[in-house]
Amino acid sequence: MLKERARIYYQEKDYNCAEAIIRAANDEYALGINEAGLKAFGGFGGGMQCGSICGAVCGGIGAISTKEIETCAHQTEALHPKCRAMMNAFKERFGSAFCAKVRKENSNPVEHCWRVVEGAVEILEKIME
Repeated sequence: MLKERARIYYQEKDYNCAEAIIRAANDEYALGINEAGLKAFGGFGGGMQCGSICGAVCGGIGAISTKEIETCAHQTEALHPKCRAMMNAFKERFGSAFCAKVRKENSNPVEHCWRVVEGAVEILEKIME
């Protein structure tokens, strides 16, 4: 289950939000992303390390992109609506896609942003079906 995989990466293995989601999705959906590709998502955590767009959304969009794109993004009709669905559902659920705002309202000292990661995973699962 995607949520359990993400929980292990986020809470037990200490990966950030973007890393936990892309790694869990890579496992769950056999996306074939190698270790170097997975590491590339590290900088997206914490809103690209500066409170910008939430890394959980970035990890989700990375998973969608990997699953959908065969050659390049602008030749992939399904990409735009699925990425838009991810972003819109995330903003609807958390009131924003900006890490600084989402973290302020959904993080705590014990679980950090687990609630956000969990929500992003639930959204991603519906889109990946």
